[in-house]
Amino acid sequence: MTAGGVPVAAFTSFGVASQATLVCLFVARRWWPRVAQRFGWLAYAFAELGLPLGLWLLVRGESWRLYLGPLLMAAWALFGAVVDHWRPRQWRSPIVWNVFAPYLALYFLAQMFMWWPLWYVLRAAWAAYLVLFVANTALSVRGHLDKR
Repeated sequence: MTAGGVPVAAFTSFGVASQATLVCLFVARRWWPRVAQRFGWLAYAFAELGLPLGLWLLVRGESWRLYLGPLLMAAWALFGAVVDHWRPRQWRSPIVWNVFAPYLALYFLAQMFMWWPLWYVLRAAWAAYLVLFVANTALSVRGHLDKR
């Protein structure tokens, strides 16, 4: 996998933008909860763009390192949209394990398969992703702990 070209630029842009979107969501949840409640679904909608991106990269014959992350992001977003918006249920507190476990597994795998390939294509994007991932994770965890 080499740095450069439209596929790598699309993968990199989607990865960093997905992290920025999550940071915006968790900042809004913390300081502007009404805004987050009204527009929080946009985080899932943005992550769903991983489906056409991942399929495009797959059809182009790109490395699995480029298409797997976006496809996992789309799977996480679809699952999250179902349990949070389409058929909402309380599953975070108390934890409903048959929802929490797949949600967390899809989320973590998607994040890692978007982040790890950046090391090989653009280290600056890898570092930016890391900073944004740490920020969104800290904001998310803090938000869940504050509600207890």
